[in-house]
Amino acid sequence: MEDLLRLGHLACEVALREGAEFAEAQCYRGEDVTVEIEKGLVKTAKADQWGGIALRCFFRGGRGASSTNALTEAAVRKTATDAAALARAAAPDPDFVTLVSPLPYPEVHGLFDERVAGMTAAEVVRCALDRVDEARSVAAEAIVSAGASRGWGEQVIANSMGVEAYGKRSNVSVHAMVIVKRGEEVGSFFDYDVARVLEDFQPKGVGAKAAEVAVRMLGARTVPSGVQPVVFGPLASGSIFGSICWAANAESVQRKRSWTVGKRGEQIASPVVGIRDDPLIPRGLASSPFDDEGYPHRPLEIMRGGVLLTYLHNSYTANKAGEPNTGHAADGGISPTNIIPVLGAKTAAEIIKETENGIYVNSGGISPDSVNGEISSVVDFGFKIEKGEIAYPVQNTMIAMNVLDLLKSVDAVSSDYREEPGAIMPTVRANAVQVVGASE
Repeated sequence: MEDLLRLGHLACEVALREGAEFAEAQCYRGEDVTVEIEKGLVKTAKADQWGGIALRCFFRGGRGASSTNALTEAAVRKTATDAAALARAAAPDPDFVTLVSPLPYPEVHGLFDERVAGMTAAEVVRCALDRVDEARSVAAEAIVSAGASRGWGEQVIANSMGVEAYGKRSNVSVHAMVIVKRGEEVGSFFDYDVARVLEDFQPKGVGAKAAEVAVRMLGARTVPSGVQPVVFGPLASGSIFGSICWAANAESVQRKRSWTVGKRGEQIASPVVGIRDDPLIPRGLASSPFDDEGYPHRPLEIMRGGVLLTYLHNSYTANKAGEPNTGHAADGGISPTNIIPVLGAKTAAEIIKETENGIYVNSGGISPDSVNGEISSVVDFGFKIEKGEIAYPVQNTMIAMNVLDLLKSVDAVSSDYREEPGAIMPTVRANAVQVVGASE
């Protein structure tokens, strides 16, 4: 930590001497081990050690940025000099006010696990190969692609206002994509598990579950077009809540490039939809004490009873709008963290049982256009619901409508859910969805 912090301060000091009015440095390093399996054989297996520094400088609001992969004083000095020169040459931006100032950080537990960081390459390879064996125990003829990874990283954020932020994180993941061919029929499915600490990592069964659903996807049929209920399973429902949070990005709103423009304070979804963004969940995949500008994180209610309560801000958009910074700076832009939906009273099984006729989306979900909210999403892993039961897989099926109409038709959120660290994924039903299937 100390050497990264020293380099961060050096970068800011050099940038100010070179004429920048404000400077912000991000210093980082870490290591990843990644394995990919194709057709039962190791396709790639690599270990990467990485590090570097990224610097932002401002002069009269104009911004200059420079980065280096070398964590040396000489490289940092050159990076700072370049960034300051670029800032002085940039066009002034009257909307820039200042970088963030130091504030106390909350404590978030479980973001780094030494056992994860210490996993060997052989252990990562074995984790991926075991998922292949699982899948083939379900369907011997399965074509399986699988992968696993583990990694760790540490980061320092320092700026000319006195901010000093340090974080260290680990991650481990596994995934499996299974394709089953029987005659002319093809079924496929994808599943995964991901965590920060070993206690939360549950790789066993990922390959088997993907294969079981792939077999169930055999025999897909077309369905007629029409307005009908659509039930989004846990691996699909996140697209509904995520679409709201990503569209509430203040940068996009200020540029008039979001379907939530002018919608703050309005009811844009049904009353059963509520969302909280919580970056302080212990062991959460998107948890951290601070955002990418070193501003303290805090939980934020984004939607209550279908009403959009706020936009997500970084320091620039907050200062431009004269509103509080919500602490959502990420990768030079804005991003939500752990998205937590408000749960309902019925189980997923009950929601499906009371759906007489409709579509169940197992994975994938919706992808609204970020500007106008129009949805044109293929249902890759869907099933027909008939008389309250999952009947058969569907093919050549799409969802085509505006996201605002879909959100207003949501009438149920389940009480049970799939959980990944920091992520709650319930089942959601929208009762009036435009489904495009076979021509009548």
